[in-house]
Amino acid sequence: MCKAMERIRAKGKRETMLATAKRMLKSGMLALKDIAKFSGLSLAEVKKLQASMA
Repeated sequence: MCKAMERIRAKGKRETMLATAKRMLKSGMLALKDIAKFSGLSLAEVKKLQASMA
Protein backbone atom coordinates (compact mmCIF):
# COMPACT_ATOMS: atom_id res chain seq x y z
CA MET A 1 0.00 0.00 0.00
CA CYS A 2 2.84 2.39 0.75
CA LYS A 3 4.28 2.17 -2.77
CA ALA A 4 0.86 2.92 -4.22
CA MET A 5 0.63 6.06 -2.08
CA GLU A 6 4.10 7.12 -3.19
CA ARG A 7 3.08 6.78 -6.85
CA ILE A 8 -0.08 8.81 -6.24
CA ARG A 9 1.91 11.54 -4.50
CA ALA A 10 4.52 11.60 -7.27
CA LYS A 11 1.81 11.90 -9.90
CA GLY A 12 0.15 14.73 -7.98
CA LYS A 13 3.46 16.54 -7.60
CA ARG A 14 4.16 16.16 -11.33
CA GLU A 15 0.72 17.53 -12.21
CA THR A 16 1.32 20.50 -9.93
CA MET A 17 4.68 21.19 -11.56
CA LEU A 18 3.11 21.07 -15.02
CA ALA A 19 0.22 23.32 -14.01
CA THR A 20 2.65 25.83 -12.52
CA ALA A 21 4.76 25.85 -15.68
CA LYS A 22 1.65 26.29 -17.86
CA ARG A 23 0.59 29.35 -15.89
CA MET A 24 4.08 30.81 -16.19
CA LEU A 25 4.16 30.16 -19.94
CA LYS A 26 0.74 31.76 -20.39
CA SER A 27 1.89 34.87 -18.56
CA GLY A 28 4.70 35.37 -21.07
CA MET A 29 6.71 37.20 -18.43
CA LEU A 30 9.48 34.70 -17.73
CA ALA A 31 12.29 33.14 -19.72
CA LEU A 32 12.03 29.40 -20.30
CA LYS A 33 15.07 28.73 -18.13
CA ASP A 34 13.41 30.60 -15.26
CA ILE A 35 10.19 28.63 -15.69
CA ALA A 36 12.22 25.43 -15.53
CA LYS A 37 14.01 26.63 -12.41
CA PHE A 38 10.87 27.71 -10.56
CA SER A 39 8.60 24.83 -11.62
CA GLY A 40 11.11 22.05 -11.02
CA LEU A 41 10.86 20.81 -14.60
CA SER A 42 13.80 20.47 -16.94
CA LEU A 43 14.30 23.04 -19.68
CA ALA A 44 13.52 20.34 -22.26
CA GLU A 45 10.23 19.58 -20.51
CA VAL A 46 9.29 23.26 -20.46
CA LYS A 47 10.05 23.58 -24.18
CA LYS A 48 7.97 20.49 -24.92
CA LEU A 49 5.10 21.88 -22.83
CA GLN A 50 5.35 25.21 -24.63
CA ALA A 51 5.18 23.46 -28.01
CA SER A 52 2.14 21.45 -26.94
CA MET A 53 0.35 24.66 -25.91
CA ALA A 54 0.89 26.38 -29.27
